Amino acid sequence: MHGAGRVLMIGAALVGIAAARADTPEVRVGIGGVHRTGAWTPVVVTLPGFQPAGPWHVWAEDPDGQWVRSPAATLAPGADAPRLRFRVRFGRPAGGVQVEGPGEGGDARRTFVPVPPALAPDEPVLLVIGELDAVDRAARLMAREEGARPRVIRVAAPRDLAAGAAGITARDLDGIDRIVVCAAALAGAGDDLSSGVLEAVDGWVRDGGSLVFIAGASAARVAMPGSAAARWLPGPLAAEGRVERLVPLRRSAALETFGRAGRPLDKAALAGLEVPLLEAADRLDGVVVAFEGRSAADLPLVVRTVRGFGTVTWLGIDVDRPAFRSWPGTDTLLVELLEQHASPAAGGRAGEAARGAIDLAGQLRAAIDRFPGVTPVPFELIAGLGLLYVACLYPLDWWLTSRGGRPALAWLSLPVIVALFSGLAWGAGRRWKAAEWQSSLAGIVDVDAVSGLMRGRSWAGTWSPANALLDVAASSAADVGGAVGGAGTDVAVSWSAAAGRGLGGTDAPAPHPALGARDYAYADGLAGLTGVPIAADSSRLFEAAWAARTEERDAQAMIQAALVRDAQAALRGSIESRLPFALEDCVLVHAGWLYDVGRLEPGGRFEPAAGRGPRSLAGALTRRVAAKDRDVAERWDATAADVARILEIAGLYRAAGGSAYTGLEAGRLARLDLSPVLDTGRAVLVGRGPAGTDWRGRAAAGQDSTSDLAPAAQTAVWRFVLPLEPRQP
Repeated sequence: MHGAGRVLMIGAALVGIAAARADTPEVRVGIGGVHRTGAWTPVVVTLPGFQPAGPWHVWAEDPDGQWVRSPAATLAPGADAPRLRFRVRFGRPAGGVQVEGPGEGGDARRTFVPVPPALAPDEPVLLVIGELDAVDRAARLMAREEGARPRVIRVAAPRDLAAGAAGITARDLDGIDRIVVCAAALAGAGDDLSSGVLEAVDGWVRDGGSLVFIAGASAARVAMPGSAAARWLPGPLAAEGRVERLVPLRRSAALETFGRAGRPLDKAALAGLEVPLLEAADRLDGVVVAFEGRSAADLPLVVRTVRGFGTVTWLGIDVDRPAFRSWPGTDTLLVELLEQHASPAAGGRAGEAARGAIDLAGQLRAAIDRFPGVTPVPFELIAGLGLLYVACLYPLDWWLTSRGGRPALAWLSLPVIVALFSGLAWGAGRRWKAAEWQSSLAGIVDVDAVSGLMRGRSWAGTWSPANALLDVAASSAADVGGAVGGAGTDVAVSWSAAAGRGLGGTDAPAPHPALGARDYAYADGLAGLTGVPIAADSSRLFEAAWAARTEERDAQAMIQAALVRDAQAALRGSIESRLPFALEDCVLVHAGWLYDVGRLEPGGRFEPAAGRGPRSLAGALTRRVAAKDRDVAERWDATAADVARILEIAGLYRAAGGSAYTGLEAGRLARLDLSPVLDTGRAVLVGRGPAGTDWRGRAAAGQDSTSDLAPAAQTAVWRFVLPLEPRQP
């Protein structure tokens, strides 16, 4: 009887465990199960069985270990095993999420669900859509000196990617560095699910991504008018690409030279191989990198084009065909396509020391996190007070109480000593810490004159003299330029933290022990945070990203450009400002040259050929000066706090030499680098102007409240991507 009772108890326990597991939501994070810390990540929650209808949330940790609640997603009643989609940022490399939903009786219920560990921000991620076996071998060739190589995510078709993210968007691809799309995998991309994936990839490219589009004979089938694939094919300026006809490829010398193949392509592989002949091949917007024939217009094979603020590299040969699987040149060809815009890596001991340390984004964060009147208490003062306190506790207090046999005096002397040094510590803190609220802002606004796309990136730091709760929101400045708040404005605000394993970093082994630890949440959408805790005499940093679409004529009306490149790659023509504000310290850059514009007033005009001529872009960025018989670049100071200088290098990171010059990786600032568009038929006008992002903050500290915190320092960089007119004979 006793044994039967034990069996019943064990059986009941197993049934309870099974029931608990059946009631636990299923959580899938990232793209293909891969996600990175600090990047926007899709989270798909599948609810088991029937669940009460109502708002659902997902909680994720920030770098301080505080839980942040996502905006709500509403569950439709009566759905069978429904799925909900969220977007969060993971500030911890390991852990899980909390799924919050309506429970019995109307009370909210939170369930913790573990998730796989996240990748480090500096580990590159490559997404491949299609069957491309050579990509794994190419990833091994792209390995760094320490052995790290790109993490490859492979999906056979766009619908597979959509099924993993339940309605993917461009923000869901924030953790991806490069994307390869094979046109053969888009044969069934006519349905809404697949086309949504392609539109998400297209939005990711326009926001600064790098796409490799492999479309040979299959390009004629997938490049339908109005589709994303047609926009990825090379064509005239602001026009979709079209395939005139398919022609046989009789020679492979250009392909072998571009791919640096160690062995020529087998002649049998050329048999029956057809490549697309593009319409208007003599007027393509972009740069023809490889071609067959006497000129680039005869038969382009590899073309680089600009799409928004990103680049698309088109390869007109289907290297995913079986004939190319055994050719070693396929591996090196993919490496050339993927690493065409990679910045030179820091080598030697300098490069080894930089790995695992802060990146350029972390240096920008440290520069913003500085406020007037707020400085660290000198270490000498802290050490002196500590030694004096210890000396007063033992020699002085002991001498006072032991002399004359008066031990009861310790009841008075000890509190006096403690109170005295507490007052000294408090006074020292007041001496080096500000007593009022302060904020510091920095941002970049980019305008593409071809497509009318606008984007903004902004960082805000807030200093608090007291324990408080912050409500922070951001939006595009609709009154700047008359067009920034255009249609389709999408804003996302989040915490800002440095990458790496340092204190407070996104990959630190332990969370930063914040004094004002408390969970907080997003508002109705991603445009604002509510109830963010901030401790006295401390700071909080936030970052915001927005994108807006204006009419092409409005974008062109802001800066009217009529620029043409001559045979020496110099610019001719003029630019005229129609902005309602002046651009300070303005420069015009193209290819490897920089033109000093100076102050560009509203209605002002600049002609590149009328000035003293261009100078080296790399030399200007690195502050290169002549020393005796050679040019010496100014050494990059990783501890400098010049926000304008950091944004200058981040905006043209590759042109400045990349990590070979700074010794730092770009980090989350990599998408801001416009160096790839300079060699692809574009010029960029850069200058400093008013803020393009409006930050609104409200701090509640007890009975006192402060709203609309005025910035103590503000830096805003404006950049205009301008097209070049066709070269004249």
